[in-house]
Amino acid sequence: MKEQTVNLGDEYDTQLWEALKSVINDLGGRISDKKWGVVGSQELDSFVVELEGVVIRIESETYIGLTVSGDSFLVEKVQRLVADRIANRK
Repeated sequence: MKEQTVNLGDEYDTQLWEALKSVINDLGGRISDKKWGVVGSQELDSFVVELEGVVIRIESETYIGLTVSGDSFLVEKVQRLVADRIANRK
C-alpha cells in the first residue's frame, strides 16, 4: 500500500470542511480517534478515520491547511470527490 498526503486547501475554509465531512459520511467513514492541541500560535486538529476498511488521517493545522494522509488510492478518491462536491455547489 502506497501512502500519500494531499493538501485540500485552507484549514479555515468552511465550504471545504463541509464538503469533506459530506464525502466521508457518504463513503461510510467513521472517526476512530480525534485530537486537538495548540503549540504557540499553531492549532492542530487530527482525526483518524476508518473508511472502506482503511485508516486515513485528516489534519487541520494553522498555516499548513487541511490535509488527508493514508493509502494513495483512497486519499486521491477523497480529494477528487471533495473537489467535485465544491465545484457542483458553485
